[in-house]
Amino acid sequence: MDVIRSSEHTVFVQTSNIYYKKWEVENPQNTIILLHDSLGCTALWREWGEEFAKVLNFNVISYDRRGYGKSDNYTVKRPIDYLEQEAEILNDLLAHWQVEKPILFGFSDGASVATIYAGMFPEKINGLIIEGVHVLIEEVTLQGVREAQKTLETTNISKALAKYHGDKVFDLYYAWTKTWLSDEHQSWNIEHFIPKIQVPILIIQGELDEFGTMNQVNAFDKAMAKVEKLIVPKAGHTAHKDAKPLVFDTIVKFVKTL
Repeated sequence: MDVIRSSEHTVFVQTSNIYYKKWEVENPQNTIILLHDSLGCTALWREWGEEFAKVLNFNVISYDRRGYGKSDNYTVKRPIDYLEQEAEILNDLLAHWQVEKPILFGFSDGASVATIYAGMFPEKINGLIIEGVHVLIEEVTLQGVREAQKTLETTNISKALAKYHGDKVFDLYYAWTKTWLSDEHQSWNIEHFIPKIQVPILIIQGELDEFGTMNQVNAFDKAMAKVEKLIVPKAGHTAHKDAKPLVFDTIVKFVKTL
């Protein structure tokens, strides 16, 4: 199935102009929402949106969270429940898009937002796909964040990211790292949302994920819904990049069972 059109838009939600991109097909069977990671944005999903649309005959929507990509900058100090706030914004976006019962595909921070949303609004989605999810604080997570901050300060990564985030790079980078490393954030935990999830869940985790262990994956054993796990051999945090064919095919098969 061919994508009949792709389009880019901006909508004001709560406090910010939010950028999003849509890939639309004829007679779509459903919609997939892409939720990016802590340094990501719509552009960094690259070809995934268009390929999902073509292979599944689904509409696909990706958006940039506050402070990322082509959305407004967001310099307010992040509270401990900032990801819950992002789930509320997602709910407003779905209402704006008039999308009902979509499938959420979240990566890293986006996976945490998707998990929260699935627990907050269990009847509003049709399936949950999460990659590199965080539901609890681990030392390996904190060490990964420390290394990421060091990379910002000792390499030219800010110049590479400026292509996608413009002059927001240092704001979003420090908002992420300083929030996760702060004393108040060490009590952060969203496991209580998991038993509330009512839809099938596909969890994808790189075997060598530098930001989380199998504790993040196994936390979903308490879900009431069906849980499928894909542990990607020799892959790191970005399993969808490290082993794209395997991850893509697994997602397609999962979606077709819904």
